[in-house]
Amino acid sequence: MRKSYSFITACVRAYMKIFWKLKIINSERLIEVSDCIIAANHISAFDPPFIGSIIPTEIHYLAKAELFKNKLAGAFLLYVNCIPIKRGRIDKSAITMVKLILRNGHSILIFPEGTRKSSKVKAGIGKFAIETKKDIIPMYIHNSTNFLKCFLGKERLKIVIGEKITAKSFAEMANIKENYKNLTDSVMEKVYELKNEC
Repeated sequence: MRKSYSFITACVRAYMKIFWKLKIINSERLIEVSDCIIAANHISAFDPPFIGSIIPTEIHYLAKAELFKNKLAGAFLLYVNCIPIKRGRIDKSAITMVKLILRNGHSILIFPEGTRKSSKVKAGIGKFAIETKKDIIPMYIHNSTNFLKCFLGKERLKIVIGEKITAKSFAEMANIKENYKNLTDSVMEKVYELKNEC
């Protein structure tokens, strides 16, 4: 891990602990978060840095292309391993980059719902998992929209780490759209089941 990346994530963790009263549930499972796809729910713009900062290895992120329009912001996002993806279309360059990252043994955080305003899952995470044969780690983030309550100690920011979904469990799935969607739906069920541990 680059020292600069480590410093950034350490600052974010400190911020979460002090102001958001961070609680990590099943933290012992973080040691398994390596060479995999991380799947999580998405409710706040804080979700990517919050989840990324608790992971002990340097990871990559998918981020909407609009965030890169500002040159300074775009340069920073690229520096912290964000991959721009164009929404509402098939972004072949982003898809190729994600597959390359996974095949090179790196982890990537993907929100199957795509955006904070969507309740429908996209099949992309299933496609990536089946084609690259990578394990999936489900995570659930809770209260990342409730800064004031967390700051006042009425609530806590919680991140729940789920059990690894091994590539062996879907190794026999053929590379077809139906399987991509079915796997993605199954992953999101696992993600939302973690809410019960909050």
